[in-house]
Amino acid sequence: MISYTFNELLPFGFEIKNLTQMNQRACSITSKPHRTNFYQIIRITSGKTIQKVDFSPIEVREGQILFIGKDQVLSFDVESTYTGEIILFTDDFYIRNEYERRLIKQSELFNPFTKNIPVETHEYLDSIWELMKKIYSPEQDPYIPDILHHLLSSFLIYSKKITSHSLNILSSSCYSVTLEFSLAVEKNYKILRKVNNYVSSLGISPKALSKALKNTVGKSPKEYIDERILLEAKRLLVYSELNIKEISFELGFDEPTNFSKFFRKCVGISPIDFKKQHLS
Repeated sequence: MISYTFNELLPFGFEIKNLTQMNQRACSITSKPHRTNFYQIIRITSGKTIQKVDFSPIEVREGQILFIGKDQVLSFDVESTYTGEIILFTDDFYIRNEYERRLIKQSELFNPFTKNIPVETHEYLDSIWELMKKIYSPEQDPYIPDILHHLLSSFLIYSKKITSHSLNILSSSCYSVTLEFSLAVEKNYKILRKVNNYVSSLGISPKALSKALKNTVGKSPKEYIDERILLEAKRLLVYSELNIKEISFELGFDEPTNFSKFFRKCVGISPIDFKKQHLS
């Protein structure tokens, strides 16, 4: 799998690019599945596009914004007719306190179970974006990073407000439980695959956890854990050079045969056949 890190030649971890120009200049690169160690916000200004994120095609239309989390696998659409812009930023640039850490790690914009839902833009968001474009400069100006940081924070907070209303989660206790569970799974899914492991660490009963996930994502805790393992398995099968044995050990399986049985049970075909289908 192709992995990209943030451009170290830039003086700080924030950048705004013209999406159309970026794809035209490097379509052979951007169209291929790749992973990044930074966050991406795509804003479509005309037309519509189908961006592929973690095997899922996501339609983003004019007037919508798509948030893509760090470490997700993205293939840019270089075929459709559309225009847009993209913001790239890193943890080091944005996270300066606990509130900002929670906004990035635990809000519905980038968290593991509500990612990649296009957000309808708003005149306030458009105004902030345009202001960031005017102010952004990669030159060594000591004031620009702080100004951009505050503007980006305002943009993210207002986007969170919009998504919170649309997902009806402003006061949902089920959402809070599901969020804590999803973050724990994201951190430990390669070594902890039993629900009881998470129940004990979260200090919640199995019944309460099951109810929370059923109400928020429509899945059982076991299904959620299995789907996270499965997503990483698919990523590694299609986008990495690892063989089946290496992938099985990478995901915490004792034997490749156990991994193959798990994959076939979930997907209906063997890991080898899945890889062939997506590489053909």
